[in-house]
Amino acid sequence: MTRISDIVCVFRIQLMSMRAEIGPFLLAALVFPSAIYLFANAISRTESAEQMRLRFLAGSIVFALSLTSISWLGYLLLENRFTGRLKLFATLPLEPSSYICGFLVFALVQSSLGTTALLLLGRFFGVPVRPSLLLVLVVLLTVLCLCGLGAVIAARARSFTEGSLLTDALGAGLVFLAPVYYAPEMMPRSLRGVSQLLPTAFAARAIETTLAGSYAAGTDLAVLGLMAVVTLGLGFKLTKWGES
Repeated sequence: MTRISDIVCVFRIQLMSMRAEIGPFLLAALVFPSAIYLFANAISRTESAEQMRLRFLAGSIVFALSLTSISWLGYLLLENRFTGRLKLFATLPLEPSSYICGFLVFALVQSSLGTTALLLLGRFFGVPVRPSLLLVLVVLLTVLCLCGLGAVIAARARSFTEGSLLTDALGAGLVFLAPVYYAPEMMPRSLRGVSQLLPTAFAARAIETTLAGSYAAGTDLAVLGLMAVVTLGLGFKLTKWGES
């Protein structure tokens, strides 16, 4: 029970700090992904409009998850590390795992809010979505995987500025370099194979599949689960508890 209380404490601290920075969170979780979705939806009238709009909605959900899990969460981890807040946490009777798990709970709450908002937006514009409970698992594994990448950058960055640039670049880059908003065949042949191995590619395919009401996302879920274990394990290992 003590560990659960510690995790809740870390989550509440981050939640309180978000109240003063609600603007950047809304930009990352809703405004930017919604703008990209509306733009993509406007130019999707040329071919199989229904399927394309479903893909664009799935891509925008992945975009929101990537920005909040890597860019936004990575920024908070960097802030704790380089402002001395992490050292303050270390002086408390708090296990490192409770600190990380508190952040993960915070990330999952953020992601659920952003995903729900985008689903409502898509339904408002008539996207034929039939989400199942499997979507919850897809979002969970995607967030855990991407949070692991953000934690790795936050742990290895040599300065706050360097870390912020890397998390911003990775948060957006993993979406634009993967076949998220378009089919893999649209990419240059030299990049096609690598792009389909990015976690956002598996996430986009799994989310689109579940939004269509299908359960045929087993392979994508297995790969995302494996990636989540690897990235989170590496993030745990590299995080220097108490570093100022």
